[in-house]
Amino acid sequence: MTDLTTGPPLRRVVGFALPLTAANLLQQGYVLVDSIVVGHYVGVEGLAAVGASGPLFYLLNAMFIGLGTAFTIRLAHLRGARQDGERRGVVLSLALLTAVWSVGCIVLATALARPVLALMGIHGTLADSCAEFIGVLSLGFPGLFGSAAVSAYLRGLGDSRAAMWVAGFGSIANAVLVLLFVAVFGMGVGGAALATAIAATAALVVGLLHARRVHPVPRAGERPAVARELRDAVRLGFPLASQHIILAVGIMVLVWIIQAFGPVVLAAFTVVSRIEQFTAMLFLDFSGAVTAFTAQNLGAHDRARARQGLLQTLGLTVALTAVVSALVLLARGPIAAVFTDDPATRDLTERYLLIIFPFFALYTAMVVLHGHLNGSRRTTAPLICTVIAFVVVQIPFAYLLNGVFGIEAVMWAVVAGWTAGLTYTVLCLRRVLFDRTPEVVPS
Repeated sequence: MTDLTTGPPLRRVVGFALPLTAANLLQQGYVLVDSIVVGHYVGVEGLAAVGASGPLFYLLNAMFIGLGTAFTIRLAHLRGARQDGERRGVVLSLALLTAVWSVGCIVLATALARPVLALMGIHGTLADSCAEFIGVLSLGFPGLFGSAAVSAYLRGLGDSRAAMWVAGFGSIANAVLVLLFVAVFGMGVGGAALATAIAATAALVVGLLHARRVHPVPRAGERPAVARELRDAVRLGFPLASQHIILAVGIMVLVWIIQAFGPVVLAAFTVVSRIEQFTAMLFLDFSGAVTAFTAQNLGAHDRARARQGLLQTLGLTVALTAVVSALVLLARGPIAAVFTDDPATRDLTERYLLIIFPFFALYTAMVVLHGHLNGSRRTTAPLICTVIAFVVVQIPFAYLLNGVFGIEAVMWAVVAGWTAGLTYTVLCLRRVLFDRTPEVVPS
C-alpha cells in the first residue's frame, strides 16, 4: 500500500497516477479498438449504434461511479489515519452495493432500453442495433461493476499498480475478443458487447484473487458497521453520482440534437467522443491521484502538503495537455481515417477536433481541481460545476444555436461549457490557489 503522506508531493501523485493511467489507457484502448473494428466491419450505422448506446450505459453506471469514488475516499482516509481495523465494514458495504446494483441495472437495461432510445430520437434499424448492444452488454454488468469495485478498493489503499494490472488484463482480453467476434465471426455490434461482458467478468475474477492474496480484509476487531458505512458512502457519493447522472442525461440530449443531422454526424460524434475519452484518461487519473493524495494528507491533518501537491500537479498536467493537444491536432487526419473509410465522417471528425482541442487545457485544469475538492470531501462543488457547465451552458448553447450555425454550434458548445466550469471551480478554490501565506511542508 502506498503512503501518500510522506515523500515529495508531486512524485507521490505521479507515482500513484501513472499505473492508473496505464490501466485506463489500455481500457480506453479497447474502447477505441471496439469503435475501429465496428466502424470498419459493420459500417457507419454500427458506429452510430455504439455511440447512441453509450449514454444509456453511462446513465446506469453513473450512480455506481460516484459511490465507488466515495468508498475510495473513505478507504484513503482510514489509510492516512492508520485506522485499518475499520476497513472490513467498508469492504462488506461495497460488496453489498455492487451485488444489488448489478442486478438492478440488468433489470433496468432490459426494461428501459427501447423507451430511452425513443426519447433520444433513435428509431428503426438503428434502434434495433442499439437495443441488441445494450441487451448483450447487460450480461456483463456484474463483471463491469464488480471490477470497478475492486479498483475502488485497491485505489483507496494506495495500490494503483494492482488496479493497473487488473484493468489491463480486462482491456487486452476485450480487444482480442472483439476482433474475434466481430472481424472473424461477423457477430456485429452484439459481438462487441459480448466481448466486453466476458472480458469484464474475467477481470473481476483476477482482481478478487489479487485483493484476497495481497490486501486481505481484517477479520479481527469490532463488529463491522455495514449499514453505517453504506449510509456514509451514499451521503458522500450522492453528489458525485448526481454529477455523472447529469452528464449522462446531458449526453442523451446531445445525441437527440445530433441525430437530426443523420447517421454520419452521429458516427463522427462517436469517434470524437472516443478520442476525447482516450486523451482525457491521463488527466482524469491525475485527478483521481489528487483525490487520494488529498484524502490521505487531510486524514493526517496536513493541509499544507495537500495544497502543495495540488498546485504542482496542476502545473504538470497543463503542460502535458499542451503536448497532447498539439499531437492530436497535427495527426487529426490520420486519426479520423483509422476509424472509418467514409469521407464525410472523416471530414466532420477533423473539423470537430480542430475546434475543441486547442482549448483542452480548460478541461484538464477543471478535473484536476475537482480531484482536490473530492479529496476534501467537498463533493457538492463538482456537482454544481457540472450543472453550470453542462446544463446551463453547453446544452442550451448547442440547442439554441445549431439552427443558425449547424453542427459547429454543438462543437463550440463544448468549449463554452469547459470555460464556465473552470471559472466556477477556480472560484471554489480561490483561497487554495491564490493564498500567498508561507507554508512549511514536510519532505
